Amino acid sequence: MRRDTEPSGITAEFIADLRKRREAYNQDALARLAELFRRKERKPPEVFHDSSFLYIRSFDGDTGSRPFSNVVFWHSPDLTISPVTSVGAYTTTLQAGESYVVRTVLRNRGDLAVPSAKVELYLTDPTLGFDTRFSTRLTTLGHVPSAWVPSGGSAAADFVYTVPPIEAGHKCLFARTFSFSPLDMPVDDFALSPPIDRHVAQQNLNIIGQAQAFAFNLIHQPNALVRIGIRPLPPEELLAIRHPVMADVRPAAEFPQRGWGRLTAMKLIEPGVDAIRVEEDTEGLHVTADDPTGFDLGTQRELGFAVRNVLAEVDAGKAKMSQHRDLLAKHREMTKQTRRSRFEMTIPDIGLREGEAVGLELTATDQNLDPEQPFGGVLIIVVGG
Repeated sequence: MRRDTEPSGITAEFIADLRKRREAYNQDALARLAELFRRKERKPPEVFHDSSFLYIRSFDGDTGSRPFSNVVFWHSPDLTISPVTSVGAYTTTLQAGESYVVRTVLRNRGDLAVPSAKVELYLTDPTLGFDTRFSTRLTTLGHVPSAWVPSGGSAAADFVYTVPPIEAGHKCLFARTFSFSPLDMPVDDFALSPPIDRHVAQQNLNIIGQAQAFAFNLIHQPNALVRIGIRPLPPEELLAIRHPVMADVRPAAEFPQRGWGRLTAMKLIEPGVDAIRVEEDTEGLHVTADDPTGFDLGTQRELGFAVRNVLAEVDAGKAKMSQHRDLLAKHREMTKQTRRSRFEMTIPDIGLREGEAVGLELTATDQNLDPEQPFGGVLIIVVGG
Protein backbone atom coordinates (compact mmCIF):
# COMPACT_ATOMS: atom_id res chain seq x y z
CA MET A 1 0.00 0.00 0.00
CA ARG A 2 1.53 3.31 -1.08
CA ARG A 3 2.08 5.89 1.61
CA ASP A 4 2.19 9.67 1.31
CA THR A 5 5.54 11.39 0.84
CA GLU A 6 6.60 14.91 1.70
CA PRO A 7 7.65 17.34 -1.05
CA SER A 8 11.17 18.75 -0.89
CA GLY A 9 13.24 21.68 -2.07
CA ILE A 10 11.56 24.64 -3.78
CA THR A 11 8.17 22.85 -3.82
CA ALA A 12 8.25 22.35 -0.04
CA GLU A 13 9.10 26.02 0.53
CA PHE A 14 6.28 27.11 -1.77
CA ILE A 15 3.74 24.90 0.00
CA ALA A 16 4.92 26.06 3.42
CA ASP A 17 4.48 29.69 2.32
CA LEU A 18 0.97 28.99 1.04
CA ARG A 19 0.01 27.33 4.31
CA LYS A 20 1.38 30.27 6.30
CA ARG A 21 -0.58 32.76 4.18
CA ARG A 22 -3.76 30.69 4.46
CA GLU A 23 -3.42 30.55 8.25
CA ALA A 24 -3.04 34.32 8.42
CA TYR A 25 -6.06 34.76 6.12
CA ASN A 26 -8.16 32.40 8.25
CA GLN A 27 -7.36 34.28 11.44
CA ASP A 28 -8.26 37.62 9.87
CA ALA A 29 -11.42 36.26 8.23
CA LEU A 30 -12.61 34.56 11.43
CA ALA A 31 -12.22 37.80 13.38
CA ARG A 32 -14.22 39.76 10.78
CA LEU A 33 -16.94 37.08 10.58
CA ALA A 34 -17.21 36.84 14.35
CA GLU A 35 -17.87 40.58 14.54
CA LEU A 36 -20.46 40.49 11.74
CA PHE A 37 -22.35 37.52 13.16
CA ARG A 38 -22.17 38.95 16.69
CA ARG A 39 -24.28 41.87 15.54
CA LYS A 40 -26.84 39.45 14.08
CA GLU A 41 -26.70 37.18 17.16
CA ARG A 42 -25.92 34.18 14.99
CA LYS A 43 -23.16 31.58 15.13
CA PRO A 44 -20.38 32.39 12.62
CA PRO A 45 -19.21 29.72 10.15
CA GLU A 46 -16.32 27.50 11.15
CA VAL A 47 -13.02 27.00 9.34
CA PHE A 48 -13.20 24.52 6.47
CA HIS A 49 -10.68 21.72 6.93
CA ASP A 50 -9.65 20.32 3.57
CA SER A 51 -9.47 16.72 4.71
CA SER A 52 -11.61 13.63 5.03
CA PHE A 53 -12.06 11.46 8.14
CA LEU A 54 -12.83 7.92 7.03
CA TYR A 55 -13.73 5.31 9.62
CA ILE A 56 -15.62 2.08 10.21
CA ARG A 57 -17.45 1.76 13.49
CA SER A 58 -16.16 -0.83 15.93
CA PHE A 59 -19.09 -0.40 18.33
CA ASP A 60 -22.39 1.46 18.61
CA GLY A 61 -21.64 5.14 19.21
CA ASP A 62 -18.17 4.97 17.66
CA THR A 63 -17.27 8.37 16.13
CA GLY A 64 -13.84 7.36 14.85
CA SER A 65 -11.83 8.86 17.74
CA ARG A 66 -8.68 6.87 18.44
CA PRO A 67 -7.17 5.44 20.52
CA PHE A 68 -9.93 3.97 22.68
CA SER A 69 -9.92 1.53 25.58
CA ASN A 70 -12.25 -0.65 27.65
CA VAL A 71 -14.52 -1.26 24.66
CA VAL A 72 -15.58 -4.51 22.98
CA PHE A 73 -14.55 -3.90 19.36
CA TRP A 74 -14.62 -7.35 17.71
CA HIS A 75 -18.29 -7.29 16.74
CA SER A 76 -18.50 -4.26 14.41
CA PRO A 77 -22.04 -3.06 13.57
CA ASP A 78 -20.71 -1.81 10.20
CA LEU A 79 -19.42 -5.16 8.92
CA THR A 80 -21.81 -7.97 7.95
CA ILE A 81 -21.91 -11.19 5.92
CA SER A 82 -25.17 -12.59 4.57
CA PRO A 83 -26.25 -15.04 1.84
CA VAL A 84 -27.07 -13.37 -1.48
CA THR A 85 -30.52 -14.98 -1.25
CA SER A 86 -31.26 -13.35 2.12
CA VAL A 87 -29.19 -10.24 2.82
CA GLY A 88 -30.71 -9.79 6.28
CA ALA A 89 -29.69 -13.22 7.56
CA TYR A 90 -26.27 -12.32 8.92
CA THR A 91 -23.81 -15.14 9.56
CA THR A 92 -20.16 -15.96 10.15
CA THR A 93 -20.45 -19.63 9.20
CA LEU A 94 -19.70 -20.04 5.50
CA GLN A 95 -20.88 -22.95 3.34
CA ALA A 96 -18.66 -24.14 0.48
CA GLY A 97 -20.03 -23.18 -2.94
CA GLU A 98 -22.46 -20.59 -1.55
CA SER A 99 -22.28 -16.89 -2.39
CA TYR A 100 -22.39 -14.17 0.27
CA VAL A 101 -22.67 -10.39 0.34
CA VAL A 102 -19.97 -8.79 2.49
CA ARG A 103 -21.16 -5.28 3.35
CA THR A 104 -18.92 -2.61 4.87
CA VAL A 105 -20.50 0.66 5.95
CA LEU A 106 -18.02 3.52 5.59
CA ARG A 107 -18.36 6.83 7.41
CA ASN A 108 -16.77 10.23 6.87
CA ARG A 109 -16.59 12.85 9.62
CA GLY A 110 -14.39 15.15 7.54
CA ASP A 111 -15.13 18.26 5.49
CA LEU A 112 -14.10 16.68 2.18
CA ALA A 113 -16.12 14.02 0.40
CA VAL A 114 -14.31 10.82 -0.55
CA PRO A 115 -15.17 10.01 -4.19
CA SER A 116 -13.72 6.50 -4.10
CA ALA A 117 -13.12 4.98 -0.67
CA LYS A 118 -11.60 1.53 -1.18
CA VAL A 119 -12.18 -1.52 1.04
CA GLU A 120 -9.87 -4.50 1.60
CA LEU A 121 -11.44 -7.64 3.09
CA TYR A 122 -9.67 -10.48 4.90
CA LEU A 123 -11.00 -13.83 6.05
CA THR A 124 -9.35 -16.00 8.70
CA ASP A 125 -9.96 -18.68 11.29
CA PRO A 126 -11.06 -17.36 14.71
CA THR A 127 -8.21 -15.10 15.76
CA LEU A 128 -7.02 -12.98 18.68
CA GLY A 129 -5.22 -10.03 17.13
CA PHE A 130 -4.75 -9.81 13.40
CA ASP A 131 -2.09 -9.77 10.71
CA THR A 132 -2.90 -9.62 7.00
CA ARG A 133 -0.25 -12.26 6.24
CA PHE A 134 -2.08 -14.92 8.24
CA SER A 135 -5.37 -14.61 6.40
CA THR A 136 -7.07 -14.93 3.02
CA ARG A 137 -7.46 -11.65 1.18
CA LEU A 138 -10.85 -11.66 -0.53
CA THR A 139 -10.37 -8.49 -2.57
CA THR A 140 -7.84 -8.30 -5.40
CA LEU A 141 -6.30 -5.39 -7.27
CA GLY A 142 -8.85 -5.73 -10.04
CA HIS A 143 -11.81 -6.27 -7.75
CA VAL A 144 -11.81 -3.88 -4.79
CA PRO A 145 -15.20 -2.61 -3.58
CA SER A 146 -15.48 1.13 -3.25
CA ALA A 147 -18.02 3.80 -2.41
CA TRP A 148 -18.56 7.55 -2.60
CA VAL A 149 -18.68 8.75 1.01
CA PRO A 150 -20.02 12.30 1.38
CA SER A 151 -18.81 14.78 3.97
CA GLY A 152 -20.57 14.04 7.24
CA GLY A 153 -22.26 11.00 5.70
CA SER A 154 -21.95 7.28 5.14
CA ALA A 155 -22.11 4.75 2.32
CA ALA A 156 -22.02 0.96 1.94
CA ALA A 157 -19.47 -0.95 -0.11
CA ASP A 158 -20.69 -4.43 -1.11
CA PHE A 159 -18.61 -7.39 -2.19
CA VAL A 160 -19.95 -10.75 -3.39
CA TYR A 161 -17.87 -13.75 -2.31
CA THR A 162 -18.34 -17.36 -3.40
CA VAL A 163 -16.81 -19.67 -0.79
CA PRO A 164 -14.25 -22.26 -1.94
CA PRO A 165 -14.13 -25.54 0.03
CA ILE A 166 -10.92 -24.56 1.83
CA GLU A 167 -12.58 -21.46 3.37
CA ALA A 168 -15.80 -23.10 4.59
CA GLY A 169 -16.70 -23.13 8.28
CA HIS A 170 -16.50 -20.65 11.15
CA LYS A 171 -14.61 -17.55 10.02
CA CYS A 172 -13.64 -14.11 11.27
CA LEU A 173 -13.87 -11.13 8.92
CA PHE A 174 -11.66 -8.04 8.87
CA ALA A 175 -12.06 -4.88 6.79
CA ARG A 176 -9.73 -1.96 6.05
CA THR A 177 -10.67 1.21 4.20
CA PHE A 178 -8.44 3.83 2.59
CA SER A 179 -8.44 6.61 0.03
CA PHE A 180 -5.75 8.01 -2.25
CA SER A 181 -7.62 11.24 -3.05
CA PRO A 182 -8.11 12.77 -0.58
CA LEU A 183 -5.31 10.92 1.12
CA ASP A 184 -6.72 8.96 4.06
CA MET A 185 -4.56 5.96 4.97
CA PRO A 186 -4.42 3.28 7.70
CA VAL A 187 -1.85 3.35 10.49
CA ASP A 188 -0.15 0.03 9.73
CA ASP A 189 0.68 -2.24 6.79
CA PHE A 190 0.05 -5.65 8.35
CA ALA A 191 -1.60 -5.21 11.75
CA LEU A 192 -5.30 -4.32 11.77
CA SER A 193 -6.01 -2.95 15.23
CA PRO A 194 -9.32 -1.08 15.75
CA PRO A 195 -8.28 0.45 19.13
CA ILE A 196 -5.63 2.56 17.35
CA ASP A 197 -6.89 2.67 13.75
CA ARG A 198 -10.27 4.02 12.69
CA HIS A 199 -9.82 2.55 9.20
CA VAL A 200 -10.26 -1.07 10.30
CA ALA A 201 -13.02 -3.21 11.81
CA GLN A 202 -13.59 -6.81 12.80
CA GLN A 203 -16.48 -9.27 12.86
CA ASN A 204 -15.28 -12.02 15.19
CA LEU A 205 -18.35 -14.01 16.14
CA ASN A 206 -18.55 -17.80 16.15
CA ILE A 207 -21.42 -20.18 16.75
CA ILE A 208 -20.47 -23.64 17.95
CA GLY A 209 -22.13 -26.64 19.58
CA GLN A 210 -21.26 -27.85 23.06
CA ALA A 211 -18.79 -30.72 23.39
CA GLN A 212 -17.00 -29.53 20.25
CA ALA A 213 -13.46 -28.30 19.58
CA PHE A 214 -12.23 -25.52 17.32
CA ALA A 215 -8.86 -23.97 16.51
CA PHE A 216 -8.01 -20.30 16.93
CA ASN A 217 -4.99 -18.10 16.21
CA LEU A 218 -3.05 -15.89 18.58
CA ILE A 219 -1.15 -13.08 16.84
CA HIS A 220 1.79 -11.89 18.93
CA GLN A 221 5.27 -10.44 18.89
CA PRO A 222 8.35 -12.76 18.95
CA ASN A 223 8.83 -11.60 22.55
CA ALA A 224 5.48 -11.49 24.28
CA LEU A 225 3.60 -11.72 27.56
CA VAL A 226 0.00 -12.47 26.66
CA ARG A 227 -2.97 -13.59 28.71
CA ILE A 228 -5.82 -15.43 26.98
CA GLY A 229 -8.93 -14.93 29.07
CA ILE A 230 -12.44 -16.38 29.01
CA ARG A 231 -15.47 -14.48 30.30
CA PRO A 232 -19.01 -15.89 30.39
CA LEU A 233 -21.63 -13.42 29.14
CA PRO A 234 -24.70 -12.61 31.25
CA PRO A 235 -27.98 -13.32 29.38
CA GLU A 236 -28.65 -9.61 28.79
CA GLU A 237 -25.27 -9.17 27.06
CA LEU A 238 -25.90 -12.21 24.88
CA LEU A 239 -29.26 -10.79 23.77
CA ALA A 240 -27.71 -7.36 23.16
CA ILE A 241 -25.52 -8.60 20.29
CA ARG A 242 -28.65 -8.61 18.08
CA HIS A 243 -27.45 -11.57 16.02
CA PRO A 244 -30.14 -13.41 13.98
CA VAL A 245 -29.28 -16.72 15.69
CA MET A 246 -30.76 -15.29 18.90
CA ALA A 247 -34.20 -15.40 17.27
CA ASP A 248 -34.00 -19.21 17.33
CA VAL A 249 -32.46 -19.77 20.77
CA ARG A 250 -32.81 -18.40 24.30
CA PRO A 251 -30.10 -17.77 26.90
CA ALA A 252 -29.73 -20.66 29.33
CA ALA A 253 -31.06 -20.01 32.82
CA GLU A 254 -27.97 -21.45 34.49
CA PHE A 255 -24.36 -20.94 33.51
CA PRO A 256 -21.11 -21.93 35.25
CA GLN A 257 -20.04 -18.45 36.34
CA ARG A 258 -16.91 -19.66 38.14
CA GLY A 259 -14.09 -21.77 36.88
CA TRP A 260 -15.08 -21.64 33.23
CA GLY A 261 -11.42 -21.71 32.28
CA ARG A 262 -11.03 -24.99 34.12
CA LEU A 263 -14.01 -26.46 32.30
CA THR A 264 -12.66 -25.43 28.91
CA ALA A 265 -9.59 -27.21 27.58
CA MET A 266 -7.15 -25.04 25.60
CA LYS A 267 -3.88 -26.34 24.24
CA LEU A 268 -1.10 -25.07 22.00
CA ILE A 269 -1.00 -26.97 18.71
CA GLU A 270 1.38 -24.84 16.61
CA PRO A 271 3.87 -22.45 18.27
CA GLY A 272 4.82 -19.23 16.52
CA VAL A 273 8.32 -19.20 18.03
CA ASP A 274 10.56 -22.01 19.25
CA ALA A 275 10.69 -20.79 22.85
CA ILE A 276 7.10 -20.47 24.01
CA ARG A 277 5.61 -21.35 27.37
CA VAL A 278 1.92 -21.81 28.21
CA GLU A 279 0.64 -21.78 31.79
CA GLU A 280 -2.97 -22.36 32.81
CA ASP A 281 -4.91 -20.41 35.43
CA THR A 282 -8.51 -20.57 36.63
CA GLU A 283 -9.91 -18.47 33.78
CA GLY A 284 -7.51 -18.86 30.87
CA LEU A 285 -3.88 -19.13 29.81
CA HIS A 286 -0.65 -17.17 30.19
CA VAL A 287 1.54 -17.28 27.06
CA THR A 288 5.21 -16.28 27.18
CA ALA A 289 7.20 -16.07 23.93
CA ASP A 290 10.95 -15.51 23.78
CA ASP A 291 12.93 -14.84 20.59
CA PRO A 292 16.18 -12.83 20.60
CA THR A 293 15.60 -11.72 16.99
CA GLY A 294 12.50 -9.72 17.92
CA PHE A 295 11.96 -6.32 19.57
CA ASP A 296 12.48 -6.61 23.33
CA LEU A 297 9.59 -5.97 25.72
CA GLY A 298 10.89 -2.56 26.78
CA THR A 299 11.09 -1.28 23.20
CA GLN A 300 7.63 -2.68 22.45
CA ARG A 301 6.18 -0.86 25.43
CA GLU A 302 7.94 2.41 24.54
CA LEU A 303 6.75 2.32 20.91
CA GLY A 304 3.24 1.26 21.87
CA PHE A 305 2.72 4.14 24.31
CA ALA A 306 4.38 6.64 21.96
CA VAL A 307 2.07 5.74 19.05
CA ARG A 308 -1.01 5.97 21.27
CA ASN A 309 0.05 9.39 22.52
CA VAL A 310 0.56 10.60 18.94
CA LEU A 311 -2.86 9.30 17.88
CA ALA A 312 -4.47 11.08 20.82
CA GLU A 313 -2.78 14.34 19.80
CA VAL A 314 -3.87 13.89 16.18
CA ASP A 315 -7.43 13.21 17.28
CA ALA A 316 -7.39 16.38 19.39
CA GLY A 317 -6.10 18.41 16.43
CA LYS A 318 -2.75 19.13 18.11
CA ALA A 319 -0.59 17.22 15.62
CA LYS A 320 -0.53 15.59 12.20
CA MET A 321 0.47 12.06 11.33
CA SER A 322 3.05 13.40 8.86
CA GLN A 323 4.95 14.98 11.76
CA HIS A 324 5.69 11.56 13.24
CA ARG A 325 6.82 9.54 10.24
CA ASP A 326 9.92 8.10 11.91
CA LEU A 327 7.96 6.85 14.92
CA LEU A 328 5.25 5.27 12.78
CA ALA A 329 7.85 3.65 10.52
CA LYS A 330 9.53 2.12 13.58
CA HIS A 331 6.15 0.86 14.79
CA ARG A 332 5.49 -0.75 11.38
CA GLU A 333 8.93 -2.36 11.55
CA MET A 334 7.91 -3.90 14.86
CA THR A 335 4.53 -5.20 13.67
CA LYS A 336 6.24 -6.67 10.62
CA GLN A 337 7.80 -9.24 12.97
CA THR A 338 4.45 -10.59 14.15
CA ARG A 339 4.09 -14.33 14.71
CA ARG A 340 1.09 -16.67 14.77
CA SER A 341 0.56 -19.41 17.33
CA ARG A 342 -2.38 -21.78 16.97
CA PHE A 343 -4.43 -23.15 19.82
CA GLU A 344 -7.29 -25.59 20.12
CA MET A 345 -10.21 -24.99 22.46
CA THR A 346 -12.74 -27.62 23.48
CA ILE A 347 -16.21 -26.52 24.55
CA PRO A 348 -17.47 -28.89 27.26
CA ASP A 349 -20.92 -30.46 27.41
CA ILE A 350 -22.59 -28.21 29.98
CA GLY A 351 -26.05 -29.71 29.59
CA LEU A 352 -27.60 -27.22 27.19
CA ARG A 353 -30.95 -28.33 25.86
CA GLU A 354 -32.30 -27.85 22.35
CA GLY A 355 -32.91 -24.14 21.76
CA GLU A 356 -30.67 -22.98 24.60
CA ALA A 357 -27.46 -20.97 24.23
CA VAL A 358 -24.73 -19.39 26.31
CA GLY A 359 -22.19 -16.78 25.29
CA LEU A 360 -18.59 -16.19 26.20
CA GLU A 361 -15.75 -13.88 25.20
CA LEU A 362 -12.30 -15.14 24.37
CA THR A 363 -9.83 -12.26 24.72
CA ALA A 364 -6.09 -11.62 24.50
CA THR A 365 -4.35 -8.88 26.47
CA ASP A 366 -0.74 -7.73 26.22
CA GLN A 367 0.51 -7.94 29.80
CA ASN A 368 3.58 -5.92 28.82
CA LEU A 369 1.77 -2.98 27.25
CA ASP A 370 -1.78 -2.82 28.64
CA PRO A 371 -3.05 -5.64 30.90
CA GLU A 372 -6.61 -4.24 30.89
CA GLN A 373 -7.36 -3.49 27.21
CA PRO A 374 -7.66 -6.57 24.94
CA PHE A 375 -5.86 -6.34 21.61
CA GLY A 376 -8.08 -9.11 20.22
CA GLY A 377 -11.28 -10.93 21.00
CA VAL A 378 -13.79 -13.46 19.72
CA LEU A 379 -17.44 -13.68 20.72
CA ILE A 380 -18.54 -17.31 20.96
CA ILE A 381 -22.16 -18.47 21.11
CA VAL A 382 -22.50 -22.05 22.33
CA VAL A 383 -25.79 -23.70 21.34
CA GLY A 384 -27.41 -26.88 22.62
CA GLY A 385 -28.90 -29.69 20.62
